[in-house]
Formats: sequence, structure tokens, C-alpha cells
Amino acid sequence: MTPLAKRLPRELRRNIGKYLGIFLLMCGSIALTSGFLLAAHSIGCLIDDMRDDYTIEDGRVTTSFEATDEQLKAAEDAAEDVGGVTLYKNFSIDALIKKASGDDGTKRTLRTYAHRTKVDIASYCEGKEPKTDDEVAIDRVFATNNDLAVGDKVELEGHTYTICGILTQPDSQALFLNNSDFTVNTITYGVAEVTDAGFAALEDAGGAPAYTYSFTFNDRDLSTADRTDAEHDMVEALADADARVDDLIDVDSNQGIGYARNDVDGDSTMWTTLLDIIIVIMAFVFVVLTDATIEEESAIIGTLLASGYRRREIVLHYLALPAIVGVVAALLGTALGVAFFTEPMRSLYYGSYSLPPFQVYWSWEIFVKCAVVPAAALILITLGGLLHKMGKTPLQFLRHEASGKSGTKRGLQLPERMGFVSRFRLRIFLRNLGNFATLFVGIAFASLLLLFGLAILPTMTHYADNLETSLVAEHQYTLKAPLELKGTAEERGQWAALERLQSVDGALLSAVQDASDELDDAADAARAAADAAANSPSAESLSTAQRALANVQDKKDALYARLDDLADALGCNRDEAIDLIDKASKIDTDNDDIHPVNTTDNGAGAIAQAEKYAVYQLQYDRGNGNGEEAISVYGISPNSRYWKNLDVGDGRVVFGGGLLDKFGWSEGQKVELRDKYKAQGYSLEYAGKDCAWGSKSDMNIYMGIDDFNELFGNDAAYFNGYVSDEKLDLDARYFAGDTTPDDMRAVGDQFIGMMSKMIGMMVGLAVFIFLLFMYLLTKAVIDHSARSISYMKVFGYRDTEISHLYIRSITLCVAASLVLSLPLIIGSLTAIFRSMLLAYSGNIEIYVPAWSMAACVGIGFATYLVVALLHTRSIKRVSLAEALKVQE
Repeated sequence: MTPLAKRLPRELRRNIGKYLGIFLLMCGSIALTSGFLLAAHSIGCLIDDMRDDYTIEDGRVTTSFEATDEQLKAAEDAAEDVGGVTLYKNFSIDALIKKASGDDGTKRTLRTYAHRTKVDIASYCEGKEPKTDDEVAIDRVFATNNDLAVGDKVELEGHTYTICGILTQPDSQALFLNNSDFTVNTITYGVAEVTDAGFAALEDAGGAPAYTYSFTFNDRDLSTADRTDAEHDMVEALADADARVDDLIDVDSNQGIGYARNDVDGDSTMWTTLLDIIIVIMAFVFVVLTDATIEEESAIIGTLLASGYRRREIVLHYLALPAIVGVVAALLGTALGVAFFTEPMRSLYYGSYSLPPFQVYWSWEIFVKCAVVPAAALILITLGGLLHKMGKTPLQFLRHEASGKSGTKRGLQLPERMGFVSRFRLRIFLRNLGNFATLFVGIAFASLLLLFGLAILPTMTHYADNLETSLVAEHQYTLKAPLELKGTAEERGQWAALERLQSVDGALLSAVQDASDELDDAADAARAAADAAANSPSAESLSTAQRALANVQDKKDALYARLDDLADALGCNRDEAIDLIDKASKIDTDNDDIHPVNTTDNGAGAIAQAEKYAVYQLQYDRGNGNGEEAISVYGISPNSRYWKNLDVGDGRVVFGGGLLDKFGWSEGQKVELRDKYKAQGYSLEYAGKDCAWGSKSDMNIYMGIDDFNELFGNDAAYFNGYVSDEKLDLDARYFAGDTTPDDMRAVGDQFIGMMSKMIGMMVGLAVFIFLLFMYLLTKAVIDHSARSISYMKVFGYRDTEISHLYIRSITLCVAASLVLSLPLIIGSLTAIFRSMLLAYSGNIEIYVPAWSMAACVGIGFATYLVVALLHTRSIKRVSLAEALKVQE
């Protein structure tokens, strides 16, 4: 063993604290990252396989009313150019769910489907699929968050069901109540499956079906452009066939399908970047500490060089320990991450997303990222620092000039009026300027992690509060088509009759109509035959009249038979069916200007305070491949009682504060929006700050309802929603949704629940980094000043007095770094949030309350106090013999 090699164990023992701290930080960071990346990679592979394993749809279209066979055929024909498409009935009912016992009264919604076997096929984690009419299978995440299990009793729309299975649905990997929502909602929203009969029972109980048709293209490898073109052709064909299309969602823009994968990919990039930053900072820490070692052993290095040792040998010697520590930490950290951290990281996602049973997919890319790249980066950066440091001559090393020109060595004159203590502390700072600069960077980075952990909860709470207050009324109802609240009792009866008749199979109504027309024709023929017999009596004319009368009776019997069939379907007798037909016939259904009247009278007071509005969704291209933002355009009444202080009308367009904050539109800018259903563009001008309204979470555009209808080519009296402070009873056939402050609060609670799992990890990691960085870098200051400390002891200074000089100097630098880094950190957090969330819907305003900034500084300083106590012990261990060592 060479003399240099023999020094390595001694150097490791002497600096065991330094190398152990670096080892722990690097090993821990790599373990967490490798565990996360392997879990994320496995989840990504699992999601990719689901497309074929569970026949995930290529898209879905939702109509206001059930489409006819002719309309669906028109949509299928429109996709023939790309190889054809298959449409599947995928109706759902948003049913209110309550526990059969012990329910806390929270409003929970279960989007319930009839059991699917051809598209979007569910994966069962526990139990079995529903077989009987009173069985239901529910989503795994929703069941976990609401303490539901197989065998429990629940109520759906007032009917009792038994949970027979726990499932995950491939089109609801992320639970979004609305596709435009910003985040998942796993607490008050879930999905479920029942039998066909169970679904019909929910519909009979008043559940309003969403008439959704999922589709898969025969060529599943179609490019995105070809697929979306075909989808637009299908929507146009449906519209041309008189179907009213409410929504079109391509698989790429379906958050229920793509959000989980995007989240995993985004978090993987974030973790990789975080690891890279930690490794780079650790490498610079190695450089600083190695520099300190070289300065301390400057005379030894000069002697070795003068004795014939090559610089390469000395560089390799001082590189050996950092390299060994880095390589062992990288390999061990990767092994620990794979063995022990993959499962905890998996649970972070499986607690939020509904995915099939987990399995590990190995990736050599992760091994390279977590083991090879960090070790190589650390070695190369440390090598670069060593080569720079070793560029001095042997004589410079012997004269202790290897450290470069510090401020004091250049003969910097300090003001004489400064006291001894102040000048002494300033010289300590100048001599260790590089160490303190690196310390500042380390503190800033750790503070960034810490403040992110501390501020994420207030930010999400602030966002949730903004969402809640953004609702202008207790209820914001959306409709599938205009529905008038005002009407006479006679009009309500007529529309109730029409609605009841439209609830049965259309073939029955057509049969009644055909039988009635045939009866009319037979009656006309019989009347004509009777007139002919009266005018020209003969045996032949009388016979013809008798046959005509007999035909009338046959047609009458046929009509009664059709009416009986209709009455059976309606659950009433023939006379009641005739009465319903008579009432419904008084409505001119061919007149498009006539709006349906709500069949329930909500009372004059509730009707008077309700206000009509119109809303339509357009798309805005975020740019740079970040997808499209869904923007709701509202048409409201000027001088609205609900949208207070919102000046609209006469062509005035007002933009929500969230849009302006997220996209930074300037005064006079034309905002280009797109209608994804009609492939039509709209250009709206932002006129300036006077045309802004709402909080920084408001992502809507507002205009007068007349301007709205003119812009979108609607009838002058068109509307599709009500805002109301009182609950309204609206016909299920026209009801689309009801958004309340409770719904917005649930979104916020979900956000907080998701982020709270990360807060402890972020704070713990930040404190650990604080502790190690402060210890390592401030220890370098103490070690660098060991001889001066020894001299002071020789001159009679006590340990407490020396600590007062040195520790106080370091304390002031740490405190200044903690405070001065705050503006930089807040600016960085804002930039990080903007870049991270640009591709997501909505706008989250970074909110850093004063207490979180104070907590960041307080935790950082408290961590340093622990380090200061350790340094006090280090100062006590400096011996008097240090001052007697020969310098030259």
C-alpha cells in the first residue's frame, strides 16, 4: 500500500462526521428518488397496458337526449374515411349515496353505470361484479376514503344496495366530477356499476341519465390529428341529424383517463430535477470541503510535489474518498429505494388514483439516473475543483498560498474605528467567503423546499376559498336546454303529459299515431261511402258502406290495442293515456321558439329570485405544447343581482382575474378562442383593467346575455342555466347539474388531503438538508480557523469567549442568509408554480402567509442552533498544541 493510500483510513476517521453527513444526504435523496421513479415507471407501464387490456375508449360524445338509431348511424358513417368507428351506449346517473347507517350528512355523488362488458371494462380488486338488482360495485379510492367495504349497505337515490365488489374503472383512473375541474375529488365523488335493472331503478327514482356514447375506432393507431378530425365529423353528422350534442371529449383530453399518467410523468421530472440539484450542491460541498483540506495540508502537498509525486497522484488521492463515498451512497441508495421505498411511493398515487393491482416493472434507465449519473456528476465536479486547486507550484503550497487571494491576504484595510470584535468577525467572514457563499446557496435551496412544504397548504386553502367565493349564489344550475320556471297550471300539466309520453319507447307513440291516422283515413272513407249510398242507393253502394264501417271498427280496435300497449308502458289505463295524449297535443312541438315549462311549481318567491344565464365552453391554446384551457363564456343579465358590480352589455366583454393572471394578456390584446365542437374560432378583445372581474381563481369570460346569444347564433330568448339562492326543483329531463359552495369546498378539501401527504416529507427533507449543509459548511469554517482558535487559547481566551467570536460570526451569516434568501425563494416558488401548473386547468395563486415565512426562518435557525451546539464542542476540542505546529 502506498503512503498516500495509507492516509485514507486515517482521514476518513478524522472526518467521519463530514463524510457520514454527505453519505446520508446523498444516500437518502437517491433512495427516495429511485423508489419514487421505479413506482412511477411501473404505474406508467400499468396505465399504458390498460388501453388494450380493458378496452379504453378513444373518445366520448354526450347528447342532451337519447340519440336515435338513425342519428348514431349517421355518426358511424361519418367515420368511414378513417376505417370506421363503433359506438357504445355508456349512460350514467349521478346518484346521491348515503350510508345505510351512520351517515354524516355530507353530500356524496356516485356516478353509476350499468355493468360494462365491451368498453371501459372495470377491474375488480375485491368481491365480484353486480348480479342482482340490489347489488352495487364501487370505486376503490372512494370506498377507502369513505370507510366502505364489501357487504356494506348503502342508499342510492333512496334505494338500498349491497356493495358486492370494489373496482377501478379505466375511464375514471382520476375521479373528476367534471372534466374541466382542476383536481380530482375522491372524497365526495366516486363511480360505480349496477345491473341493467338496477340502473333502470335509479332512473325510475328520478335519476337523470347522462346520454354518453363512448366510441373506439377500428384503427386504434390513428394519429391524433386524424382521430380528432373524425370526431368533429361525427359531431357534425349528429347535429345534422337533429341530435343536440352537449360534449365531446377525446381520450387525450379526458382527465379521467390521462390525468394520472400526466401527473406521474410530471412528478418524475420534478423528482429527477430535485435529485440533480441536490447532487450538484453536494458536489460543490465536496469541493469546498476538499479545498479546506488542501489548504490545511498545503505544506504536505508542497513537500510531496517537491519530493517527486505527480499532481495526478495527489489529485487521485484527494478524489478517492469523495468518489468512494459518492459511489457507495449512489449504489446503496438505489438499492434501498428499490427495496424499501417503492411501496410507500406507490401508495401516494394509489391513495388518489383508481388503478389496477400494482406490479413492479424494472427499468435500467432509473438505475442510470439514480446510481450512475449522480456518482459521475459528483466525481466530475469534485475533480474539476481539485484540478483548479492543484494548479499552484510546490513553492506556493509550501508558503500556504494555495487558497488563492482572500480579502485579508490582499491586505484589505478595515476601518480603525471598528471595534476589535467587529473587525475579527469581518475577517472570519472574508477568509471564508467561498464557504459562506455555498452556505447561502444551500440555505436558499433548503428554504425553498421548506417554504414549499409550509406554503402549499395555505396556497391550496386560499385557492379553495377563492373557488367557494367565486360562486355568486347558493345554487348554480345548468340545463340541457331552456326550461321556463314560470307557467300556468294548465301549461305545467301539458308539459308533464308530454314528458311522461316521451319517457316510453318512441315506437309505441309512433304506433298510436299511425293507428290514429289509419282510423281517420278509414273514417273519411266510410263517410264518403255513406254519402255515395245516400245519393245513389244500390246494393253495391250499401255493401261498400258496410265494409267501410267494418274497417272503421277494425281500425278503432287497432287504435285501442295500441293505446292499451301505451297505457301498460305508462302504468295507467287507456283513458288516462288518451288524456295525456290530448294534453300533449296542445303543445306545438314544431315551434322552436317555445320553451318547455317546468312541471313543478317552485313557488312565486323562488321563481322571482332565480335569474337566467347562458354558458358555453371554448378552448384557448396555452402555447408551447401545453394543451388547451377550457374557458367558460357566460351570458348574464346586465345589472345582475348575483354577479354584483359586473358591468356587461352593449358588446362589453369582461375577463376573469384568473385568466389575466395566468396568461398575462395585455390591454387591447385579441384573445383567440376555439369551439372544439364546431371547429369555429372566436376573437375577443381584452380592453383593459376596467374589463377584469373576480379573483385570481376566476377563469371565466362574461358578457351580456344578448351579446352572448348573438355571438353564438342562438335565439334571442336562449338560456341554459339559473342562479338561485333557493333550491329549485327542476325536471330531470332538462337538468344537467347543480354547483354549490359545498361542491367547491369539497374540491378544496380534496386538494388539501392530497397535498398534506407531501407536506411532512418536504419539511423533513428540508430540515435534514438544513442540518447537514449548515453542519458541513460551518464546520469547514471552524476547521479552517483551528490554528487561530489555538492561538487564542494560548493567549488566555476562554472557550465561551472564542465561541462568542466564531459562532456569533457564523450565526450572523446564517441569519442573514435565511432572511435575504426569502425574496429569491418566493420569486422562485412563483416561477415554479407557473411552469408546473401552466398545462393544468385553472389558476392557483401562490399564497405565502407571513407565518409560513416566519416559520421557515424559525425552523432554519432552530436547526442551526443544534449545529452551533456541536460547533461549541468542536471549539473545546481544539488543542493548544495546534499553535506550536511548524508553519514553514
